[in-house]
This record gives sequence, structure tokens and C-alpha cells, in this order.
Amino acid sequence: MASNIVKSNKMKRMESKKTYSWWWDSHVSPKNSKWLQDNLEDMDQHVKRMLKLIEEDADSFAKKAEMYYQKRPELISLVEDFYRMYRSLAERYDHVTGELKKNIPSDLQSQCSGISDLGSEPPSAMASPDRRPLSQRKSGPRAAGFEFFLGNGGGPGSDICSMESESESDDEEDSSVNNYSGNDEEQGLRTKIIELEVELREVKEKLQSREVADISEGHFGQFSDEKKGKYEEQLRVAKEEIGRLTIELRKYASVEDNTEVEQNQESVMDGSEGEVVDSVDKIQTLEEELRITQDKLRDSEEEITRLRQELTSKGSSIENLQDELKMAEKELEKEKREVLKLQERVTRYKTNLSDRDQEIRVLKEAMSNANKTLSEENEQLRSEITRISKERASLEDNLKELDFRCQSLQEDVRRKAEAEVVFGSQIDDLKADLAEKNEIIEGLKKNIEDLNTKIDALVVEVSSKDDHIDEMNKHLHQLHMEHVDLIGGAEVARKSIEELRWRIKELEREVEKKEEIIIEGAEEKREAIRQLCFSLEHYRNGYHRLRQAVVGHKGLPVIAS
Repeated sequence: MASNIVKSNKMKRMESKKTYSWWWDSHVSPKNSKWLQDNLEDMDQHVKRMLKLIEEDADSFAKKAEMYYQKRPELISLVEDFYRMYRSLAERYDHVTGELKKNIPSDLQSQCSGISDLGSEPPSAMASPDRRPLSQRKSGPRAAGFEFFLGNGGGPGSDICSMESESESDDEEDSSVNNYSGNDEEQGLRTKIIELEVELREVKEKLQSREVADISEGHFGQFSDEKKGKYEEQLRVAKEEIGRLTIELRKYASVEDNTEVEQNQESVMDGSEGEVVDSVDKIQTLEEELRITQDKLRDSEEEITRLRQELTSKGSSIENLQDELKMAEKELEKEKREVLKLQERVTRYKTNLSDRDQEIRVLKEAMSNANKTLSEENEQLRSEITRISKERASLEDNLKELDFRCQSLQEDVRRKAEAEVVFGSQIDDLKADLAEKNEIIEGLKKNIEDLNTKIDALVVEVSSKDDHIDEMNKHLHQLHMEHVDLIGGAEVARKSIEELRWRIKELEREVEKKEEIIIEGAEEKREAIRQLCFSLEHYRNGYHRLRQAVVGHKGLPVIAS
């Protein structure tokens, strides 16, 4: 039982030593600092989003280029958020470490920081040789609790520090506290006051647990000799603790006075006088609590004396108490096993945290490599996009030109269709005109034959009429000249008729060709229409000339007769 009490005292002393870091925990523990927890959650979300953006792939090069231009602003914003959170965390760390150096003794700071560096050295040793100088430079002079600030609760180094502090004896603890107070009087006094408060709380808890146990066991009855010895041992230990605490309080009261004088003379920190006054008030409160505790202990001694008297008359329930003691021991063993399980879980969690740190380093390396490859791909994408943009511009120009040509061709086709309808009607009209001209030519042939017969008759008359030779020579000569002119005109008319027939056939062939050309293109149709117009104009002029010649030729015989 005494060993259990000693162990519980050591455990509570360890807790009392950790109470000085309440301010540190409130700033660097994610559970206690809402700001730090939010920043860590934001960073996790940004890491997931960035990995998702980097790992996405596309089917084609154009899709990759499009994804790059879509993701580039988002990646830039994520990197800016990373940089902003990193700066805020760095500023927070500088502020917290500066405050911590003011609030933690220098010996404890150097000891814990050294052990923390040793505890955090293996993960950095696993890094590549290229990264080793950077990690050594970053892990230089760090304050105590830096590994806890990173999220692993202090790492193995802090556990080693706490385990070593547990294994030290009470004398070593007192001497270490004195050394700390010699280096930093005010901080050492604060730490010791916290320890005294914890130990007073331990004594109160002992008294309360003793009263509760006495009440639950039937109003201070039925105690065994073993339990009586345990209570006597606890009482003896409590007396020793009270005596030691009284000496410590007196000693640190004088130290507090000296510290107050030095602080007033040197004026090192603003508001130190108020803290010293608070410390003196705490010491007075502790002395009052010690006095009350001593009174309670005296009452407990009187109660134990009375219980000894009652034990002589109430020994019948010793066996039951022994059974209860065995059950309590079993429960204690069970609780010990639970504690071991919890310690194993804590160890497992710490290993998981170290694994997570290693994974974070690997992810950072992968992210840097991905950034390099992404930058190379970005350069390739830029050149490819420039080339594609040029090709796209040329293709757009060609497409516009083709659209314009298609529209013009559609317009030409529409006009050609309309012109084809017009040309069909014109061809029918031309065929009717050709038929009429053929009839006119036949009439002209008959007229020429009549004229030839008349000329023959006139020649006979000229030969028979000698008396009219002289008179008619001039007239004959004139008629001969007119006849020559008529023959020339008839020959010209005949040639014109032949040419007109040939041109009609050629026109028919050209019309057939024009029908084929209409299908092929509007420009050729325009040319054919133009040629056809010229031909028609020529035919019309020839027809008018021929008609005038025929009319003139008909007028000559009338004059001659």
C-alpha cells in the first residue's frame, strides 16, 4: 500500500510539473487553440484539393491544355493560401517561443529542447542527403515544446524528459528546483507554488477519500490491522510532507522577498510587482490551507485513536474486509491493465504520428516533383497552345472564306436557275424566229429566181430591140450595174443565209453547251449569255441589212418597168 501511495505521489508530481505548460498548451495544442485547429483543418483541405487537381488526367492534349488553364488560377490561389498559413504559423510560433523563453526556466528549456531534438532526429535522418542541411538548419535552436507545436504532442523526446523526471528522487527534484530558482527566481517560484498547490490538493483528496471510505464501510467500523497500518503509514507520510512543505514555504517566502527587491531594482519586466504580490497572496493562502490540513490531520489522528479502540471490539468482520481488500486489489490490477493498455495506445498513437510526419514529408517531395513536372508540361502546353492558336486562326480565316464562297455559289446557283428559265424561253423565241427567217429566205430565193427570169427576158428584149440599143445602152449599162449589184447583194444574202444557218446550228450547240455550263458555274453562263446577246445582235443587224437589201432590190424592177 505504501508503494502504491508513493507511485501515486510521483504520478501527481509529474502532473504538477506539467501544469506550468498550461499557457503553452493553450497556444500550441489543437484541442485548446481554435485558431490552430482551424488552420490545420484548412491546410488538410487545401492539400486534398491540390492533390485532386494534380492527379486529374485528360484524354487528349487539347483537354489537358484546357484543364491546365482552368486549374492554373485555382492552384495559384491554393499556393497563396499555403504561403499565408505558413507565414501565420511561423509568426505564431515565433511569438509563442518568445513568450515560452520568458516563462520557462533556462535549464529546463535547454534540457527538454535537447531531448526533443534527439527524439525528432530519426525522421529527419531518413531524408535525402540533399535535404539534410535544410532540415538541420530548421531544427537548430528550438524552444521546448516545438514538437508538440507540430502536432505530435511533444514526440518521444518529451516522453523521455517526463520519464526521467519521474525516476528522480525527491532530493534531486528539490535540488533541480533550487537550481531553476537560482537561474530564474520568479519562474522557479511560480513552478514551486503550483507544485505546492497540487500537493495540497493531494492531501485534501486523501482526507476526502479517507472520509468517504470510512462512511462507506459503516461509520468508521470494522477495520483490519493491515488497513490500520496503511492509514498510519499514510499519516506519517502526510506529516513528513507537511513539514517539508512548511520549510519550503518559509524558504521560498524569503526568496520571494529577495526576488521582489531585485525586480524593483532592475525593472526587467512590466507588471512583475503585481505578480510578486499575487505570489505572496498565494503563499499566505497555502499556509492557511496547510494549517487547515494540519487541523484535519489532528482530527484524523484522534479519529484513528478512537478507531483503534473500536477495532478491539469489532474484529468479527476482518474476513469480510479481507475479501473486500482482495476484490479491491483485483480491481486495482484491472485498472493497472487498463493503464497499460492506455499506455500502449498512446505509444501506438505516437508511432502513427511519426508515420504521418514521414508521409507528410513524402507528400511534400511528391508535390515538389509534381510541381516540376507540371511546370515542364506547362511550357510544352504553352508552345502547343500557341501553335494551335495560329492554326486555329488560319483555319477560321479559311472557314470564313469558304463560307463566303459557299454563299456566293448558292447565290450564283439561284441566279443560274433563274437565268436557265429565262434562257429556255429565249431559246424557244429564237427557234420561232429561225423558222420565220427560213420562210423569209425561201421567199427571197423565189424572188431571186423571178428576178433571174425577168433579167433573161430583158436580155431577149434588148437583143430584139436594136432600135432601142442606143437609148437603152445607157439604161442597160445602168441595169447591168444594178444587176451586178443585185447579184452581189444576192450572193451576200446567200452567204448571210448560209452563215445564219451555220450560226443557228452553232447556236444550238452552244445552247446545249450552255445548259451544261449552267450546272458547272455561273460565270461561264454569264459569258455564254453575253456571247449569245452579241450573236443575236449580229443576227438582228444582218437580218435588218438583208431586209433592206431585199426591199431595195424589189424597188429596182419597179423603177425599170
